[in-house]
Amino acid sequence: YHVRSVDKYYGVPVVLHSDHCAKNLLPWFDGMLEADKVFYEKFGEPLFSSHMLDLSEEPDEENIAICVKYFTEMAKMKIWLEMEIGITGG
Repeated sequence: YHVRSVDKYYGVPVVLHSDHCAKNLLPWFDGMLEADKVFYEKFGEPLFSSHMLDLSEEPDEENIAICVKYFTEMAKMKIWLEMEIGITGG
């Protein structure tokens, strides 16, 4: 909430992004989306600008299905979704 409360004083767009949420952290991700919904209902914009789901360890079909489910809800608040698909890492 702090960044959103002071961003108006800087005169530049502020983008808040969550990064690399794996499948075992989806309950945490759900909590962030709930915070986005509450903030959106109160201020007309989401708390976060974008989120990333890193389901690269999951089968592609499951990864895409989960991302579609979340993006359907996120799009209502104009939140971007970054998804990680396939093998990543070094």
